[in-house]
Amino acid sequence: MITIDIFPKVLKLLGFAEQGNIYKKDFPTLGMCTMSADFKNKQLNYPENFGFTINDRTTCNFEHPENFVVFECVHRLLEKGYRPEHIELEKRWNLGHDAKGGKADICVYNQDKSQMLLIIECKTAGVEHTKALKLLKEDGG
Repeated sequence: MITIDIFPKVLKLLGFAEQGNIYKKDFPTLGMCTMSADFKNKQLNYPENFGFTINDRTTCNFEHPENFVVFECVHRLLEKGYRPEHIELEKRWNLGHDAKGGKADICVYNQDKSQMLLIIECKTAGVEHTKALKLLKEDGG
């Protein structure tokens, strides 16, 4: 599991450069958009100035280990060439006729954002992942 203690090592392995309390990575093939992790302010920064959408900032801090998983996943999407303007964090929707709702950690859209290509639900390794996988196999989660 990625914890705050090993997060700097993970970032270095992913190619982030340490600049004081900030680990930063540029994506030149995507117009030089940047991701960064600010250890002083405990903030995860995504390329919002390149159209990246964040609907709920609960995944933009160091408070939950799952946030590090979301950050790593977005990094991998950008590395694979998905454009920041096609990625959305914490998209919400209503489920059925009830007042129940849901939100996905990461949604990825096609070029004109008319279709969702991927819905990604991030889980930490271990108990959280095992529990979610069991629910998925039982009834689709």
